[in-house]
Amino acid sequence: MVVDVVLVEVVNNHGKRTLLMFQKSTAQLIQPFTTSTTNTTPMEAYKDYFILLSPPKYIDEQVKKFKQASHRLIGDFEAMHSRAHISMKLLIRQKPFSTQPIVEKLEKELSLIEPFTLQVNGFATFLPTDFTTIYAAIKSTPPMEDWFKRLRKCLNEKKAVPHITIARQVPNELAKKLWPKFKDRPWNDEFEIKRLTILQRETYGYGKKWKPFTEIPFRGKPEWAELVSKRKERDKEKMVDINQISLF
Repeated sequence: MVVDVVLVEVVNNHGKRTLLMFQKSTAQLIQPFTTSTTNTTPMEAYKDYFILLSPPKYIDEQVKKFKQASHRLIGDFEAMHSRAHISMKLLIRQKPFSTQPIVEKLEKELSLIEPFTLQVNGFATFLPTDFTTIYAAIKSTPPMEDWFKRLRKCLNEKKAVPHITIARQVPNELAKKLWPKFKDRPWNDEFEIKRLTILQRETYGYGKKWKPFTEIPFRGKPEWAELVSKRKERDKEKMVDINQISLF
């Protein structure tokens, strides 16, 4: 039996796949039918994920004012339009299906971490290279350091300085004009972080923008952290006692 047909798959600009059936001998179209529909091409199937902490609106509005004032003084700069946030982790070129286990793991682990109140304490800069980054500093306290340590452990991230960027990667010549405006300027405020935010964007393509992906609330109780801290102190005391005894 000779089969006198050939199948040709056509993908349109929107990613819709259609299978066309032609008769070999006459090249006549016999029957079109859709095999699958998708909104992404193979290159667009990869996504980037940005994990961060989002301060409340009143902090975001204040940061926006600082950014606008900076723009009036030095013109455009990197992250000029970004909302206030504390960066935690960036995942580049991920297959969407591979992120689901990560989210499920985080949901489980973050359920043990309590919401936490952070304090803004003036401004600072990172050590300059060819550029300078100016940011709102987060006051460091033992409870704050412990909270971030536990959070970074869940994210498998190394230690970093928590901060809210005002102006990123400003050329040093412009930074000399901008930094004096922030150097001795007081800003003391506080805000509670109740959840972890995850944004996503297409890895490839033009006009890529971060969009909300999911939020994971912190469901732990403050007393749980205190119990863990007390347990660590007891363990430390036991180690000291053992070392003292071993001297004799």
